Amino acid sequence: MDDAPGESALVRDERAASRVTSDERSALRGPAVARVGRGFWLVTSAVLLLVGAAVLLVSVISTVNDNARLSRLKSHGIPVTVTVTGCFGNLGGSGSNAAGFTCHGSYALKGVRYEELIGSMTTLTRVGTTVRGVVDPSHHDVVVLARAVRTSSTSSGSYVVEGLLAVLIVLLTFLLVRVVRRTAPPPHSTNE
Repeated sequence: MDDAPGESALVRDERAASRVTSDERSALRGPAVARVGRGFWLVTSAVLLLVGAAVLLVSVISTVNDNARLSRLKSHGIPVTVTVTGCFGNLGGSGSNAAGFTCHGSYALKGVRYEELIGSMTTLTRVGTTVRGVVDPSHHDVVVLARAVRTSSTSSGSYVVEGLLAVLIVLLTFLLVRVVRRTAPPPHSTNE
């Protein structure tokens, strides 16, 4: 029987090959492959769930703050006249199209002069132009165009996606706890 060059005697002998484990076969071709254990995947899943929950919490807090700020501006906002001190265009992601404008303005409130970003400015406005704005009574450094405050409203719809994500995180946490309980060794009972 002629052996082909480079053919392993171990592979030719089927009886011997059936006794060789898969770990030994991989070691024949190179170093043994380290396997990632179940514990690693459980810990990684738990960390990812915690990160997801933290991101969701920050998102909910941001939405609550935005709705509260809009409510304050609508019900208790302080009307001011803002003089535009600078305005420039923003470029889109590719840098070839306009994506809006950022304008700064100055206004006086209770004897204090403020130079702030004018929120909701969507058009290029000449320096020196006056616009009507509304100042947040809790934060005098927040000024938004009066017409933007009038046309906007708080929305409970913004909580729908966050609610669905919260349900998903709760379900995934429940599944992870079940997997951990199934893989945990049974408690030792003491029989006296």
